[in-house]
Amino acid sequence: MEIKVLAPAKINLTLDVTGKRPDGYHNILSIMQSVDLYDTITVTDNDSGQITVSCNYEGVPCDEKNICYKAAERFFIATRNEGQGVHIDIDKVIPTQAGLAGGSTDGAAVLMGLNKMFDAFLKPDELQDFKKCLIFWHRILLSANLIM
Repeated sequence: MEIKVLAPAKINLTLDVTGKRPDGYHNILSIMQSVDLYDTITVTDNDSGQITVSCNYEGVPCDEKNICYKAAERFFIATRNEGQGVHIDIDKVIPTQAGLAGGSTDGAAVLMGLNKMFDAFLKPDELQDFKKCLIFWHRILLSANLIM
């Protein structure tokens, strides 16, 4: 089975740093808006027993360092589906390192695709629990287009 998911870029309409957390990251208050710029994530199941990643954009890691790989790995652990083979292809249009959440929305798109592919029936709130494996998480792809 193959599933394609569009992963939208986002912009920060406001961004306030409100403090530093014990893990070194900062607490922020932000209003974000998705924009009409998308990466296309294609998730294809297979019998390899491995998670593989490909990407058309030079410099994006295609191994276990990739946020999409991490999202898939966590998904399979959480749904007790370890050993499942899946290939994730990232057709990258959103520039990397530009503050547009390209990696984060790609990871969210993988979760959405796997949730549908494997009939896991995880709700958006349950998918939010995967935020620990993602560097920066937001709900643009999982719920509304405008979030606070």
